Amino acid sequence: MKSLKDKFKEYLKKKSTFGKITDIIFVLFLVALFIPNSRIAIGGFVNRIKAMVVEPSLDDTGNEEIVNFNDINWQLTDINGSTINFQDYKGKVVFLNFWATWCPPCVGEMPGIQDLYDKFKDNNDVVFLLVSNEELSKIKTFIDKREYTFPVFSSRYKSPDVFFSKSIPTTFVISKYGKIKVKETGAVNWGGNKMEQIIKDLLNK
Repeated sequence: MKSLKDKFKEYLKKKSTFGKITDIIFVLFLVALFIPNSRIAIGGFVNRIKAMVVEPSLDDTGNEEIVNFNDINWQLTDINGSTINFQDYKGKVVFLNFWATWCPPCVGEMPGIQDLYDKFKDNNDVVFLLVSNEELSKIKTFIDKREYTFPVFSSRYKSPDVFFSKSIPTTFVISKYGKIKVKETGAVNWGGNKMEQIIKDLLNK
């Protein structure tokens, strides 16, 4: 009679990579179902896998929505308590992400956002704004625990109508001329080559 170890080895040989991933996700789903405290971590892991697959889409139709920076008076507060105004970033490429600490897709795509930020953090013409409506203390604890370095903010004010969305995460990439070139809802691969090239192209236009 085969031992459990031998059966497991046989399973690994027979299963395809996709099949193994599917089984892992199913097991994680069951764990999350019966252990509520694990849901955010497991949900973040599952959505991280999803984010590796889903690439951002560039809107190059000529019918892009326009962000009128001059008419936007939207104040944001960073985790150190400093306040900025969105309209101050007119003329820059803006990566704007709406998220929350309790949101698994938000958690899942954050490693990719960190990778993208690392590529452009020294470029003064690119701005990263990750905005949550949660308390600053909660945001800071979340970010510090995971050692993320991208800029995060809390907003006590309603976001401008042009950024309205019914769900999070929602991400906008805005050109130097105020055009919304990318709008994505859900976990996306922000750290890949495609997004890097999109930003480079926007910087050169």
